[in-house]
Amino acid sequence: MLALKIVHVSCVTASFSLFFLRGYWLLRGSPVMRQRWVKIAPHTVDSLLLASAIALAWQLGYSPANAPWLAAKICALLLYIGLGMLAFRFGQTWRTRFVAWLCAQAVFFYIVAVAITHNPLLST
Repeated sequence: MLALKIVHVSCVTASFSLFFLRGYWLLRGSPVMRQRWVKIAPHTVDSLLLASAIALAWQLGYSPANAPWLAAKICALLLYIGLGMLAFRFGQTWRTRFVAWLCAQAVFFYIVAVAITHNPLLST
């Protein structure tokens, strides 16, 4: 299980790094955004991230029904995906893309905080 957790945390780090870089490149109008690997790598990393998350939850016996923090993470993940789509595909203006990119990062850090604390409200 430790190896699975290491894979998961590594994928979290890689996923955020790729999201941040792609946003930076997009907002700067970099030609790097047109390279094939930039379009493929995030999907590969995110698929492994999701698979490792499901495997960890299954091994630990967590489900959204018995772990409210996990349900909160799933809802936040859906919001993160939506904001990412707005930032990278559907945002019509630079400002819309930038705000969506920043908001997605905030949601990402919320997901990480909930994962660490197991508390969806993040209160003590």
